[in-house]
Amino acid sequence: MSEAPAYRLDAMTGLALAAAVAVWWLGSTRLALDHGSDASRCADDALQALLLVRVTALAIVGMRVGALRGWRPGLAAGIGLIAPSWPVVLLAWSAGTRSATQVALAEVLLLAASAALPLVGFGLHRLLQKKELAVISGTLLGLAFAASAWAARGLWLFPSA
Repeated sequence: MSEAPAYRLDAMTGLALAAAVAVWWLGSTRLALDHGSDASRCADDALQALLLVRVTALAIVGMRVGALRGWRPGLAAGIGLIAPSWPVVLLAWSAGTRSATQVALAEVLLLAASAALPLVGFGLHRLLQKKELAVISGTLLGLAFAASAWAARGLWLFPSA
């Protein structure tokens, strides 16, 4: 696969993640308003979901692409995954109760992870000297990181407001 379709695939995946969370958020907001509940909680839940989904996807894709194609394509893949969600993050933040500092810090850490994870994958490629073995190892390490991020989500996600 050439690089242009690969970048498009990463961006389309990020856009699909953002669209799925946005549709869920808007539907739950409508239900909350119909029942007279607090709609800001739905926005906070959307921020949580976007952060969790992007962290797990970034862990898997970042290390795999870094091992397969190198650090720069891995960085581009990571940014392609997380950047399409920024408008939804901004809207959910404005409708929710999270502080701007919390949301900005989470996004900065996602950007840092999108740079660091492909670097780990590229390091695996250099260490193992075989592309196939590095891709498999990067994918497994990314899956392990994603699973540990999911299991420990109560420790690092936004604290309850």
